[in-house]
Amino acid sequence: MFFMTAEVTCMPPHGGIFIFGRLKGFVMMLSLSQQIFSSKKLFRLPLLVLTGWMATWPALAAGPEKIATLERQLWPRAINTQAAFDQASGAEILSFVRVMATTELNTQADIQSFTGIDKVNTQSVQRWLNTPRRRLQQNYASACGQCAASADWQQLVAESSSSLIPPTTTTPKPQTPALDDWASASAQFYRRYLYEQVRLAALFPRITSEIDVLSEAQEITGFEFADGHFLLSYDDGPAASHNGSNRTQALTAALRGEHIHAQFFVLGERLQQLQPEAAVYKDQCLGSHGYVHKSHQKMSGWADSVKDTRQLLTAYPQQSPWLRPPYGQRHQALLDELQQHQQKVMLWNIDSQDWNRALTDQQVQDRVITLMLLWRRGIILYHDIHGRALHNLPALNAMVSSTGQSWLDCRTL
Repeated sequence: MFFMTAEVTCMPPHGGIFIFGRLKGFVMMLSLSQQIFSSKKLFRLPLLVLTGWMATWPALAAGPEKIATLERQLWPRAINTQAAFDQASGAEILSFVRVMATTELNTQADIQSFTGIDKVNTQSVQRWLNTPRRRLQQNYASACGQCAASADWQQLVAESSSSLIPPTTTTPKPQTPALDDWASASAQFYRRYLYEQVRLAALFPRITSEIDVLSEAQEITGFEFADGHFLLSYDDGPAASHNGSNRTQALTAALRGEHIHAQFFVLGERLQQLQPEAAVYKDQCLGSHGYVHKSHQKMSGWADSVKDTRQLLTAYPQQSPWLRPPYGQRHQALLDELQQHQQKVMLWNIDSQDWNRALTDQQVQDRVITLMLLWRRGIILYHDIHGRALHNLPALNAMVSSTGQSWLDCRTL
């Protein structure tokens, strides 16, 4: 056993902290509690290094080191009509198709090289690759008016290599020079986004996540929705009050003001401690995020976590039948337990990454809008304990309202 000093970036999902140190090419990982360190910025610290293999499961469960972001201002046209939405959507689809078509992911070695993960599930990755190909074809048909290239993946690939924008949209095309900066930034965005997705698929189901379902009958991701339909969802609340303000209360008030009905997933531990009034969640929906923010795939007390939070939620008329396990990590036994209580799992397909302090509010907002354009439907993941959920709401709502898209009402699901 010995000590080293490492400069690291802590970028985990949903608030956990994971530290990566490197010594003579050997990567060592150590998980620390959020109660110890609240900053996710660069810092220097003594890092305890063990000569043996260290808790690789939590480290692999941490988020990717590089997050896909894209400056939306590079797109040279306002997205404020259905036609403008479709044109931008088609361009995003073509950009992602170009990246997918030029990234080698055919073999185990390809996937290992791309993700940096040694133990990969090649079948899971291939299954995932086939799924977005079909979705992108369908989405491109919606974006460009059933144009011929959407009928076949290879035709779509060919179109992506020859055009930055769908050729048949009614909206006038921006001039090519105006698209160059966007196209370059978009390619980088989708390389990183593809890495995010392939990484999750490579780990599945050894480490489950939102990348795939265990049961189509008991789980939804948002891809099931109709074109143009989105649901806002918020994890990890309720927020504690600070200096007379409360982020959960401010967010739910803003949602009511816009007649948006969102799905909240609360931690039983926080709900029991803070005991917010039911009026805070008026016109919204309350689901379970478990009692504690730990992986319900690995923790031995997952059943008590689910049961205790279910009981706490009975005090709220906004209680819904949905559960979202922390990190999206679950197993079949959890689904079986939920089925006995007429509950289901709600995952997500648009991850805001709003917990990540390395991103600005604008970067989070731009990422979400880009993925809304790409997938054209879905469940958007934010956290009401972070201010970005409220800060991003006006721009998201403005785009949805002006382009003919719709917010789904959580009470109808």
